[in-house]
Amino acid sequence: MSESIDIDKLAKLSRLTLSEREAAQAKERLQELLKLMENLKELDLKNVEPMVADEASALREDIPLQGFSHKQAFMNAPQEENHHFAIPKVI
Repeated sequence: MSESIDIDKLAKLSRLTLSEREAAQAKERLQELLKLMENLKELDLKNVEPMVADEASALREDIPLQGFSHKQAFMNAPQEENHHFAIPKVI
């Protein structure tokens, strides 16, 4: 695996505060997960039939539910501007 995992960047993007020990554990676990995903690429699936969902896994009926209040929706937002999430400009 040639890619390196930048745990500090991932933690910052996820708004997580990790100790050095937690960061090391997270990096190790992510590397193991990526290795497993690489192993899946090696499988020959040419003769495998696609799975078909049965009636037991049918989608639920679309019923409208009560949504979040404005206060609830923006409770953890780092910044809000005119009732919208404010994010840094990305070009």
